[in-house]
Amino acid sequence: MITLRRYKKDDAEKIASWTKDEVAFRLWCADRFKKYPLQIDEFNQMYDNTDKNSFFGMIAEDNGECVGHLFFQTLSPHRIKLGLIIVDSARRGMGYGKRMLEAAISYAKNNLKAKTVTLSVFDSNISAYKCYCSLGFKETGNKTVYNFFGEKHNYIELEYIIE
Repeated sequence: MITLRRYKKDDAEKIASWTKDEVAFRLWCADRFKKYPLQIDEFNQMYDNTDKNSFFGMIAEDNGECVGHLFFQTLSPHRIKLGLIIVDSARRGMGYGKRMLEAAISYAKNNLKAKTVTLSVFDSNISAYKCYCSLGFKETGNKTVYNFFGEKHNYIELEYIIE
């Protein structure tokens, strides 16, 4: 069973490793490594410089073992946004991403009293899109183009309404 806990500084080494694997997995070229926070100190600085009341990282654990990472952002008292959902690269394709999202929805409902959870997905990431929709996320109609490391990427916003 996946449980979520707040990020701690000693989690940075694992997250940096997973992010490096994610960059390689997505076939991003080497010049982007210089721009992406891949070093332990950069992750800790990133967390230290955020408003922890509205933007915070969570670690997903399975039987006490760290299996993933994601961000929560409070958009309003009852609206939460999820982001930077990364699964341990050794556990890809094993259903951890879906179970992490189920745990995140439960956490948003029970701990943050959210009524809506949103996230954005690359329009080209069909497998993630299908995973999110299988959990009950629906397109909001909002589409955004972000300039990400010098390239434009199209994102589709999805929303989950908590009953």
